[in-house]
Amino acid sequence: MPSQPDDGARGAVRVRTRSFLQWQQVVSGSFVPLEVDSADPDSFDARLNGRVLENVFFSEIGVSAHRVTRTQELIDASSQMFYKLTLQLQGTALLVQDGKEAVLHPGDIGLYDTSRPYTLTFDDPMHAVVVMFPHSALDVDSHEVGKLTAVRLAGDDGLARAVSPFLRELTRTVGDLDGSTGLRVVHNTMDVISTMLAGELIRLSGNARDRSGELLHSIHEYISRNLSDPELGPQSIAAANFISARYLQQIFHKQGTTISQWIRERRMSYVRRDLRDPRLGHLAISQIAASWGFVNPAHFSKAFRADVGETASEFRARGLASATPAR
Repeated sequence: MPSQPDDGARGAVRVRTRSFLQWQQVVSGSFVPLEVDSADPDSFDARLNGRVLENVFFSEIGVSAHRVTRTQELIDASSQMFYKLTLQLQGTALLVQDGKEAVLHPGDIGLYDTSRPYTLTFDDPMHAVVVMFPHSALDVDSHEVGKLTAVRLAGDDGLARAVSPFLRELTRTVGDLDGSTGLRVVHNTMDVISTMLAGELIRLSGNARDRSGELLHSIHEYISRNLSDPELGPQSIAAANFISARYLQQIFHKQGTTISQWIRERRMSYVRRDLRDPRLGHLAISQIAASWGFVNPAHFSKAFRADVGETASEFRARGLASATPAR
């Protein structure tokens, strides 16, 4: 992902090159470190258009025949891990991960995890949409998601039939979205992707969702409905889902996070969205923060700066300025 991802113009990436060496650098700098191979580097041609919004990278790429490999050595040297979802538009891709292989044709969707080795091979020129997002952005059990890596989601079947055109059109227009609209689009897009993957998991299990996946989905839904409640915490969440607070903590520990961190990240994402919404410009920052459960202004200010790297006032001013049409 581009260094210091931003949800404004600084998060935009636009590259057209015939240099294979430059493309190697672009791919590793824009996504995650990768090895890139080409049988004909002298005739190489590639382009990448993309934008980062809320730490999600929406991109459209067109490349000559090539192969990319994510090795364990590159993984060990990486600080962040993401999922990458590919929508094949032209050409055929062979995706290999976790001992599975998926052949993706135009319209098909494939998912892979940058925390584990994988290869993508394109024997002919290709054109694809790629959405890269943090593990935490998915409202699906991370252990369950592993069942979907290197699995072909047919573009003419199930929810993928609706998601494919949505992602294609979204990627074409994402560069024109202003701050507040862009943040809302990210939230909606991740909901759509989560729903598609959850539906595919149900299909793979014979329409019988297992207890762990059902429980985690119920927990996530409860948290989403009650984010504005300042009393939202392990005890209330556990009680609403008929489990112990200790077991609840264990569930989130398996996801590589804590219940408190999960709640804070989601509250912060909504606060950032609302701070950049011109329609809410009349509200004080403290009011917006409180509407998402941050009732202590001093604690909120400290947490916001730690997460975003600037004060809420600075973030809001910059976002509202970018959303104001030039005269």
